[in-house]
Amino acid sequence: MIGEKEIRKAKRVNYIAFGIAIVVILGIIIAGAIASNAITVYDRNHTFSTSKWLDDPGKRTAIVDDLLKKHELVGMTEEEVIALLGENNNDYGAFNAEGRYVYYLGLDQGFPIDCQWLILDFTDGIVSDSFVTTD
Repeated sequence: MIGEKEIRKAKRVNYIAFGIAIVVILGIIIAGAIASNAITVYDRNHTFSTSKWLDDPGKRTAIVDDLLKKHELVGMTEEEVIALLGENNNDYGAFNAEGRYVYYLGLDQGFPIDCQWLILDFTDGIVSDSFVTTD
């Protein structure tokens, strides 16, 4: 026959096990919520849109990869490029050449003393080459 002492001990062990299970489940839920929020923030900060591109030229380095993934720039007309990226804004005079659009992207994220640039070369009004470079 099981004594009252053993029953109390078994109940205590069950309560402790139940408490640990609750803590673990809550930890998993909280970690999932934090990870989901981090992914959402990352996506929001690294997703290209024309408005983001035009509103904050110094932060284009964060969205240029998404731009290049979503839009095939080679083959676009000048009008299509201007609709997507705005006017050629090479105010710094870097990488100037005939038939070239240069867009400032911001400081290089890996080595923040250099600037990054998106270069679009045109042939007969069509983008013939596009690349990202640093100065």
